[in-house]
Amino acid sequence: MAFKKYNYALTEIAAYDVDEVISYIQEELSNPEAAISFADELEEKLEDICKNPKNGRLVENEFLRRDDVRRFLVGNYIVYYFIDDENNRIVILRLVYGKRNQGQIVKDFK
Repeated sequence: MAFKKYNYALTEIAAYDVDEVISYIQEELSNPEAAISFADELEEKLEDICKNPKNGRLVENEFLRRDDVRRFLVGNYIVYYFIDDENNRIVILRLVYGKRNQGQIVKDFK
C-alpha cells in the first residue's frame, strides 16, 4: 500500500503568526537562540504532520465553521490545520499562543 506524500502550506495569517512569534522571541525576549530553536521545532513538527496528517487532534467547537480542523502543539503554541487530500497538502490555518481565547480564534476559521 502506497502512502500519500503531503506538503504543507501556510495561510497568509498563519505565515504572519509564525513571523510574529519568531520576532517576539528574538527581539522582545532578546533570545535569538530560542527563536531559532522554536523555528526548528515548528519545522520538525510540520514534517511529522505531513507524514501522519491525522496525528493532530480534531478540534471540537460548536462555532467552528469547518469540521475537519486539527491541532498540535509546538512549545506554548497551538497550530491549527486541516488536511487537503485533493492536493496532498496540509493547510496551516493559525499558530496561536496557547493561553489566548481559543474559542474566539476558531470562530474565524474558513
